[in-house]
Amino acid sequence: MNKQNRIEIPLCLTITDLVFEGEKTATFSFHLPANLELNPIPGQYFMLWLPGDDEIPISISQIENNEKIQFTICSKGQTSANFLRMNKGDLVGLRGPYGNGFDISDKEVAIIIAGGMGIAPLRFIISTLISRTQKKILLIHGARTHDELFFKEELNNTDIDIRYCTDDGSFGFHGFPTIILEEILQKAQQKNLSHEIYSCGPEKMLKGILDIVNQFNLEKNAQFSLADRYIRCGFGICGSCYLDGVGLSICRDGPVFRGDVLQKITDFGSFGRNANGSKYRL
Repeated sequence: MNKQNRIEIPLCLTITDLVFEGEKTATFSFHLPANLELNPIPGQYFMLWLPGDDEIPISISQIENNEKIQFTICSKGQTSANFLRMNKGDLVGLRGPYGNGFDISDKEVAIIIAGGMGIAPLRFIISTLISRTQKKILLIHGARTHDELFFKEELNNTDIDIRYCTDDGSFGFHGFPTIILEEILQKAQQKNLSHEIYSCGPEKMLKGILDIVNQFNLEKNAQFSLADRYIRCGFGICGSCYLDGVGLSICRDGPVFRGDVLQKITDFGSFGRNANGSKYRL
């Protein structure tokens, strides 16, 4: 692994490109100074600071040659909504990278499962696997509707095997990614191939994936990004992203965890935490 540095104090960079993926979702591009040598890994995140407003944690969506870095932001709260009002040439403060990301295993097949906005951080692991390995890559790309299958054109230009699905049946399989995953793993048992599973999306979907991989005794071969959970400080000191049952923080120890760790979290798939650290039912 290359040496990794971190920006500890927000570094203001100019938005070099801004592309709307949907009505409430946009991808921001920045050019990193050559001397930083950040060497982030897929699944890690940055804290993005909007001057005069606040900062929010955003997983890395893509990076090219350790120079051009991209973040995909969906309008969920006031600060993220304000980000989408910005323009090319505006300044944004970046600090990071933070957390632990995805491991690239020696398994023969990589199964990647994206739910909704979960495809954004998974773009990075897909491009990394394509460039560094010769393994078979299978992507299960799910969303509520056709318009929310982001990066479809980009992904279709790769050689990976893609299974699309939508909740409303407007594109691909009419149903959830978990249904396709279970069918794939049932067939894989007969071929005796080793698999590594990477996933990101709504936590209820991740819980469904965990239940399935447990049936096939693959929990140690499954990696989950909890990027959808609330993160505040990035250092593990505020307690906003504390995980009950394991004594871990998402911002410091995650956001990527293996299935054998997640199955010990007592509230996984049932409760989340809000800005003041209190629980709410998913």
